[in-house]
Amino acid sequence: MGSVQATIDWRTATPEELDGHRCIITTVDGTIIDGYLKAIPPFTPEYQLTRFVLHDRDLCLGQLRILSLNPKHGTAILQPHIRSLTVTRQTKQPTNERNPQ
Repeated sequence: MGSVQATIDWRTATPEELDGHRCIITTVDGTIIDGYLKAIPPFTPEYQLTRFVLHDRDLCLGQLRILSLNPKHGTAILQPHIRSLTVTRQTKQPTNERNPQ
């Protein structure tokens, strides 16, 4: 039997509320991807958009763009290849990854 997890409304959440949380994605072709969101902050202070990609390197999808948020304008936009997105309150457990030097 599966467990029920509380979800976060990605349409109204801030980037800080979504970063590192588990997501279940359905692509337009029906593929289901279970991973964690990773925020890519704005490039400059004038550029308000925060983009989200998959955090999981194990899936070889680490740069798959999922979502763009602009808190200043109150917009949250899924990328065109994403049909649906569910974000849970579960966060990624820290790993002992080495920092490349």
